[in-house]
Amino acid sequence: NSPERTLAAWKQLSIELHNLPVPDTKALIETDKSIIILGDCTAICEKIYSSPVPLVYTRHTARFLSLWALLLPAALYSAFLDLGMVWAVLPASSVLAFFLFGVDELAMQLEEPFSILPMQSFCDQILVASEILAGNTDEDEL
Repeated sequence: NSPERTLAAWKQLSIELHNLPVPDTKALIETDKSIIILGDCTAICEKIYSSPVPLVYTRHTARFLSLWALLLPAALYSAFLDLGMVWAVLPASSVLAFFLFGVDELAMQLEEPFSILPMQSFCDQILVASEILAGNTDEDEL
């Protein structure tokens, strides 16, 4: 399971850290504190990832927005009639609906941020930095 694997990885990192010959124990303690903070951040991200937005919410907002966009021309008709530009009702409604549906799509993307973030790239960068810090790889090789 993912949370157990993550906790095991943080524990293994801490064990490996303590196996390194580090002359400065204060730096070792500070690094251990950073591992604990990373573990807490990982737990928070796991909680966000595992708590889905209710499907009813997404469907309700999509239906409401569709109804609103459908009725928008009727609401704009009298304002455009007073200006003598009745022909502009449909283009104005279309532009407004386009932007509002775009905001709705953006909101759906933000509800599940891990599906759009380049997580593999983040992990690869962390791996490279860890290898450099551990002295397993030369910076020139990367």
